[in-house]
Amino acid sequence: MISIAIIGTGNMGRQYADMIYNGTAGRARLSALVCRSEEAVLWGKGYKDVLIFRSADELFDNADKFDALLIATPHKTHPALALKAFSLGKHVMCEKPAGVLAADAKEMAKAAEAAGLKYALMFHQRLRPEYIYLKNMIQNGEFGNIHRMSYVSTRYFRTNAYHKSSPWRSTAKGEGGGALINQGQHPLDLWQWLFGLPKELYGLVMFGKYNDFDVEDEASLLMHYEDGRTGSFIISTAEGIYEDRLVISGSKKAAELNGSSLKITSFSEDTDSYRSFAACHAREQLGEKTESINFDTVTNKTLYEGMLKNFFDAVIDDVPLIAPGSEGSRALFLTNGAYLSQRLGRKISLDEVIDSFKGL
Repeated sequence: MISIAIIGTGNMGRQYADMIYNGTAGRARLSALVCRSEEAVLWGKGYKDVLIFRSADELFDNADKFDALLIATPHKTHPALALKAFSLGKHVMCEKPAGVLAADAKEMAKAAEAAGLKYALMFHQRLRPEYIYLKNMIQNGEFGNIHRMSYVSTRYFRTNAYHKSSPWRSTAKGEGGGALINQGQHPLDLWQWLFGLPKELYGLVMFGKYNDFDVEDEASLLMHYEDGRTGSFIISTAEGIYEDRLVISGSKKAAELNGSSLKITSFSEDTDSYRSFAACHAREQLGEKTESINFDTVTNKTLYEGMLKNFFDAVIDDVPLIAPGSEGSRALFLTNGAYLSQRLGRKISLDEVIDSFKGL
């Protein structure tokens, strides 16, 4: 059993506090909360025998009271809090994203590794069974040569009431970006988890297309990989239609995932060979077999609890982390790359990101 402190008592921080305190998140004890407002203090006092601190500095001055830290504060504050925790010998579970800049995310991962500490990110979508299934298909080579991938995400529809729900939300100064840095981190993490990082990227980032603010509410990324694969990624937080669709096109199989429904098409021949040797002009001699799988819907609460259990098990038993912080910079690389490409008006290589990206 480890003791954990939480910094950040907004919506997610309070959900995590309940899970840990009620014992549904594994082998951890909620030992401390940082509550800055009087309302948060009143809420925090509802947890018996949990210490209340009024600032992060006060918590860190009492580092003997906890073993690990859960960070659920605004994005820009994550790096400094994590680095301080690592300097005190504390393990860290951090809400996504690791920060706003990929360079900061890499520094956080290096600090955790140097100190021999566990560092995880709350990329809970990795536990969804449909994505685990696709990852296994890719790793087993079932698609043959993957030629193209596309992902369209409009699932995160957001109203003006959401954007105005906090003074830091949906602002360049407070949040560091919009759809890509916030909602887009989950699908972008799934993208890099499944396909890795591209060699080159072109980003079309639409700032305030639907809303009166200075961050993006729509973005399109085109990606080119070293091995010739191409990819397209589209996110919007202002479209009425709910779309969460991933397509993988390979030489042996193709897959289309819509939400939790997966359609797999298997070809009778490897299409790379078929294109070269078929006597016909099109698909006349290419057989297809289609399989449909409907995965059970898993609640976010179950996914969050699974991620917390994994983090606590990693600290106690050294089991592998589902989403180690060392991978935290990858979704940010794609995000920073899209911003840089938009600013420069051209395709960029990911090698340019850390040296060239200077923020919005």
